[in-house]
Amino acid sequence: MNRLAHHQGIHKFLTMLGLALYFSKPVMKHLVHIVDAMITKGFSGTLTDLHHGSFHPNHRTTLSHFFTKSPWEEETLLRKLQQWVLH
Repeated sequence: MNRLAHHQGIHKFLTMLGLALYFSKPVMKHLVHIVDAMITKGFSGTLTDLHHGSFHPNHRTTLSHFFTKSPWEEETLLRKLQQWVLH
């Protein structure tokens, strides 16, 4: 898998949270790209910004399908992040 250097750091952080136990590899890949785009300068919250800001290799509609039809649980991600912040 080709990753930018900062993608490796984001992936390590998400793995350290234990998310790899709950989410599949494709979901983890999407999360890495989403986090990367969100911390990019000029992000305004659109799917187009997510796609362009994260150098996502797939088409923009792939992100739309991920958000609308993917079986990942947002609550798990939120709970793990809250635990890490409180720790």
